[in-house]
Amino acid sequence: MNTKFLIIVHASDTEGAKAAHALLYAKELNEAGIEVKIMFDGAGVKSLAGFITNTERPTHNLYLQLKEQGIIIGVCEYCTTAMGVADPVLQSGIMALNEVNGHPSIAEYVKQGFTPIIM
Repeated sequence: MNTKFLIIVHASDTEGAKAAHALLYAKELNEAGIEVKIMFDGAGVKSLAGFITNTERPTHNLYLQLKEQGIIIGVCEYCTTAMGVADPVLQSGIMALNEVNGHPSIAEYVKQGFTPIIM
């Protein structure tokens, strides 16, 4: 049984439920003792910007909890610029991932035994 998962969020801010469930699934896996990491890529960087800036929504507190626990590992640097959310996202302290031509490397996590889940 695999006990390491990497959730890659591609769900845009128009797919709020899908992006929010990525956070919920990560919380559940973590609480069950299963190692989990989240990275935001593609249009998912817009969802992350929403989690950061919409402080009245329940997803903001969940985002903060997962960030503090080190579960949110980063965001695609290229996509934050392309999607116009670099300022709020990178100013939040989220690490910019840029190992593959400005994009995050999935291979590095697969080599470490993580199974990717794309949402």
